[in-house]
Amino acid sequence: MARKVDVKLFGYYPEASCDECSNFCMCGGQAHRGDDGTVKALLDTYGERIQVSLINVFSSEMNGYPDVVERIKKNGLRVPIVMVNGEVKLMGSEATLDAIKPVIESQLSKGPLSFLVRHP
Repeated sequence: MARKVDVKLFGYYPEASCDECSNFCMCGGQAHRGDDGTVKALLDTYGERIQVSLINVFSSEMNGYPDVVERIKKNGLRVPIVMVNGEVKLMGSEATLDAIKPVIESQLSKGPLSFLVRHP
């Protein structure tokens, strides 16, 4: 099976410790059911091809994401912050579901044989 696209959504997710869904890491408990629907929509669209994690920006887990911390210092706390495969792609109001999907599609198209595909 191809490697999953790693999608991290940074925001405020209290009570992070839910194990309900196999494609969730630290889903945020209440956020799993009560986020704005982005997570469910992404999992419904991409299923097993993505791994979604919700990261509370007020948690010590942020120590593991210095790039995100620097972006927050530079741009202010504009959530959600979307990281895909280790790169911050979208922040704040630009991080809509319609904006996130093309970023994921782009990563999904980068498979082991993607060099065979013609790019304009």
